[in-house]
Amino acid sequence: MCRWLAYSGTPMLLDTILYKPAHSLIDQSLHSKLGVETTNGDGFGIGWYTEEETDTPALLRDVGPAWNNRNLREMADHVRSPLFFAHIRASTGTAVQQSNCHPFRHGRWMFMHNGAVS
Repeated sequence: MCRWLAYSGTPMLLDTILYKPAHSLIDQSLHSKLGVETTNGDGFGIGWYTEEETDTPALLRDVGPAWNNRNLREMADHVRSPLFFAHIRASTGTAVQQSNCHPFRHGRWMFMHNGAVS
């Protein structure tokens, strides 16, 4: 089962929600209790808007597990955002590739979806 997180509010470090809570998204991806597999390691993605006026959101996506990604761990301690999405992927048979890792960006819009888009 894929795991999603969306945050909108006072700007905070991504680490505050991704890693610190007892049942954080990273913890859930490593110790899944509701899915077929006990770990969700089929890719991840993080997208965020900065507090500065920019036209597009930033994205970090990878095909490896979020709980083992040193770049994600590093940037989560330094990126502060008022609005971000996070996605931990659990493949249901589709390819493990970056084009299947959410979130997606179209211009200034960032989005995630569940299922397949033809």
